[in-house]
Amino acid sequence: MIVKKVPEIDGVRVIQLDPFTDPRGTFVKFEPMLQFEDRLDSVALSSNHKKGTIRGLHFQVEPFGEEKLVTCIQGAIFDVVVDLRPNSKTVGKWCSFELSAKNALQLYLPKGVAHGFQTLMPDSILHYCLSSTYSPDNSFSITPFGELDIDWPIKDSVLSERDQNGIPLSIAKQKYADSLLNR
Repeated sequence: MIVKKVPEIDGVRVIQLDPFTDPRGTFVKFEPMLQFEDRLDSVALSSNHKKGTIRGLHFQVEPFGEEKLVTCIQGAIFDVVVDLRPNSKTVGKWCSFELSAKNALQLYLPKGVAHGFQTLMPDSILHYCLSSTYSPDNSFSITPFGELDIDWPIKDSVLSERDQNGIPLSIAKQKYADSLLNR
């Protein structure tokens, strides 16, 4: 496994996994405890049937802020992360990655970084390790269109109502900053 820091956003890391392949197939070992500063609380799968599906940009505020370890285990995605942390030198910036079952890349996201993706292939599946439980009252979605000016690769997209009606980046940054004051 090779871990690289991402210069665009403080604390984000790209992990190159080391799959073992033989005539039977492929074996990939995940080691989330090496990445997490906090405890690993839960594991989740996101199954996406249609190419062009956008999920996110999601984040949780404190006391339910969460670290994430994101892996595409089937298909391929255009992955986007946005820094919401008020004291970060990269606050308000975003960057993107292509994660796929073939390239065996994994992303580590610290607390205060929103996450979203668009599927590049039908039937794409993501595997998440998370450091916090889901809290609907502390969970938000930033509009994937608007002031971030993200160039989503597939124009004909599928979104949930929640994501279509997400909050602007400026409000997201304020919500996260306010949650740090109330800890």
